[in-house]
Amino acid sequence: MIKAFRRLVAALTFLAVIAAALKAAFDWVAQSGDDDHEVFADDDRETV
Repeated sequence: MIKAFRRLVAALTFLAVIAAALKAAFDWVAQSGDDDHEVFADDDRETV
């Protein structure tokens, strides 16, 4: 029973590390200054 609990905690920790790495990667891309990586255009940008 304790082994199963430890494996569950290890799996959740692994998923948390992966999620944090993805968030860090997306934050790094977002701070690069290029707007080419944005999903949605800025509202203040005028479209013609």
